[in-house]
Amino acid sequence: MNPFRYSEPVPPAELIDRDEETKVLVETAVSGNNSRLVAPRRYGKTSLLNRLGDAVAKEGWNAVYVDFFGVLTLADVSARVERAYADQLQGPVAAWFAGFRRRLRPSLRIGADEGVGAELDLALDPAAEPPLLERLSIPKRMFERTGTRTLVVFDEFQDVLTASDRADAVIRSEIQHHGDAASYVFAGSQLGMMRSLFADKRRALYGQARALDLSPLDPADVAEYVDRRFRDTNRDAGEAIGPLLDLAQGHPQRTMLLAHLLWERTPPGGRASEQEWLDAARRAMVEVQDELRAIWTGLSAGQRRVLTAVAENREGIYAAGRRHGGSRGGSAKAAVDVLVDTGEIYADPATTTGYRVVDPLLGEWVAGGRMGT
Repeated sequence: MNPFRYSEPVPPAELIDRDEETKVLVETAVSGNNSRLVAPRRYGKTSLLNRLGDAVAKEGWNAVYVDFFGVLTLADVSARVERAYADQLQGPVAAWFAGFRRRLRPSLRIGADEGVGAELDLALDPAAEPPLLERLSIPKRMFERTGTRTLVVFDEFQDVLTASDRADAVIRSEIQHHGDAASYVFAGSQLGMMRSLFADKRRALYGQARALDLSPLDPADVAEYVDRRFRDTNRDAGEAIGPLLDLAQGHPQRTMLLAHLLWERTPPGGRASEQEWLDAARRAMVEVQDELRAIWTGLSAGQRRVLTAVAENREGIYAAGRRHGGSRGGSAKAAVDVLVDTGEIYADPATTTGYRVVDPLLGEWVAGGRMGT
């Protein structure tokens, strides 16, 4: 079986490195403080959070992961929280929650017809807050009854602002009283929105969480991991490891995709050659082409110019922008800010432009002229 998974979060045991990040998150939680974890899409955030859950479980904690991706109303937020506890608690605390759950406010759905309910749109209704506050109080209630502490992970946390612009205030109004009962990790992939939630003095969660940003994987760790996986499955990555590291640039999901395709083309007992690597790299670009086109289509003209300048990395952003048809420096700065906030580029002083494209395959495609493969 191909040992490289790229279409879903990897199990904690298969995570490449991230030992220091796990240690920081565990120590922060155990000390009774909260963390803010920010990373671009498919950057190993969920895999790290799963490892974190396993780590605190060994400390005797409960671990609950809540994914807020796509929530539209406070009713959605409440439902996600309740479902996470119902699905993930184990042992005596699960039995306690089964009873506690019966005391929660009635269902947030009305007009049920043949099993399909019309969900109340409570986003602007103050009555939507009490059911959410009840569900947010679960860790405190559980601590009072069982004495067990809980790590609560709120993933894609920025999406709660879609439900209500004051959702963060509602959440803080409850969890600020949890003290020793619970610690929280607020995770998200929209860098700009997460920054505004925790770094804007006007927001309720300002200064309430220790910031941790995920950096690219260390090439030495990646090389060791890929080599070991190949050898464990009777293959040799050979000299292909070098170009794989160069193209993947420490991007977790792209590393796994490229290693998966290289492994596929390396025969059992064989050693990957330059041809196998070239075939794997070409196939990777074919697989992601629709995705890359969708990203490009969603950008404004100014953002496309800046992204191209960063991908080519031949001259400063403003000079490159003018070469690609731009004119005003102010619009380039605005485009840079948007691309950073949405996780398409990140600051890297080692480059000519001062930035690097987060997804190396997107950078390769853009710099190559955005042609089909």
